[in-house]
Amino acid sequence: MSWLSKALGISHSQNPGNVAQPYLQQIPDAGHRYNDPYIQQGQQSGQTLRDEYAKQLDPAAFIANIEKGYKPSDAYNFKKEELQKGMRAMGGAGGYGGSEFHQMQYGKEADDLLSGDMQQYLQNALGIYDKGIKGNENFYNKGYDAGQSQLDTEGGSLLAQGGAAATGQAQQNEQRQQLISSLLKFLSQSGIKIPGLS
Repeated sequence: MSWLSKALGISHSQNPGNVAQPYLQQIPDAGHRYNDPYIQQGQQSGQTLRDEYAKQLDPAAFIANIEKGYKPSDAYNFKKEELQKGMRAMGGAGGYGGSEFHQMQYGKEADDLLSGDMQQYLQNALGIYDKGIKGNENFYNKGYDAGQSQLDTEGGSLLAQGGAAATGQAQQNEQRQQLISSLLKFLSQSGIKIPGLS
């Protein structure tokens, strides 16, 4: 506080905008500590999703890749063995057993078994794949939401900093005006003439 402000009874406080800035500037960092892990997970999931969606652009290759992992199930092996036993028993009984018709019938039933087993495998594999996609979409959405939250936090902090700076400057301007007004009043009451103002 200057001697003149003291003599005129005007307190010269700190600019509130400057006082508030160190606190307001911490807000984005606090947001980063909370939001960044989700943002990073979302970015990683976004990359994974792009790669997986790109694979699906060629459905035949996509399904063929999944089919590579197929191995006949225990249920298929059991049913196939039962079918073979039944066919052998039928062949031993005479009649159509062992005939071309009998072999065609066996082949059709074996194909149906294999086809059904493979379809079940594909259904299960695609179900697990779908869960993986949905999980990644969930991480991606959380990351997007965290990014929006961080944007809101930083935008709000900038608005608050700007508002505090404007308020502080307005207060300083008002104090300056009060000081000038009080000084002119003091000079006027003291009978001191200022050239150009009298």
